[in-house]
Amino acid sequence: MLGAHVQESSPFRAGVLGSTLAGLVLASAILVLGWMLLLPLMAQERFVAATGAELRLQGLMADPFAGRATVTGWTLRAAAAPGAALLARGGAAELVAPSWRAAWNAGAETPLVIESLELHFTELRLAPDARGQWPLLSALASLGLPYEQGGRTGPEAVKLRLARLRLKVDTVVVRDAATGREVARPVAWSGEFRDLDHARPVVAALLAAARRE
Repeated sequence: MLGAHVQESSPFRAGVLGSTLAGLVLASAILVLGWMLLLPLMAQERFVAATGAELRLQGLMADPFAGRATVTGWTLRAAAAPGAALLARGGAAELVAPSWRAAWNAGAETPLVIESLELHFTELRLAPDARGQWPLLSALASLGLPYEQGGRTGPEAVKLRLARLRLKVDTVVVRDAATGREVARPVAWSGEFRDLDHARPVVAALLAAARRE
């Protein structure tokens, strides 16, 4: 009788174990799917809160433990409002910042070091608005990357240092000095920068490339 009891319970235990594993797999899949759906929204909300500008992500894959994120497409506007001016848009982008958790927890006291950032701009607006301000540079300064070296970024901004920045830019929109109108300059430009803590060398290189067209 004892042997018969063991033989009858083994399939039952195997079935319970299989159901448990299947449930864990399903729960993990739901958690991953939820993370994939919520992460772009969380990133966009954080960006608006920090800069006032609107960042829209087409797709975002991230590994928070390794500090790596990949974006398939994105659009940046001057404000989170209908009809806000387009500042930039682009294709694939990749960011590697393993120290992001330490900077997040410490706030403005600890700079965020981005080990590697690769950006593809299909269109980039480097022109002042009607008030003479540069919305794109203001957004970068709010994130902690000012135009001037040592420039003020605000008391709550987390300062950034880019150990390595690789850019690819298809078109730069600038203001024509003769007509005062914004014009799109196809530049097909690419470049790499090291140890950046301000945006001046990047802006200078892009404006120079636009003038050559």
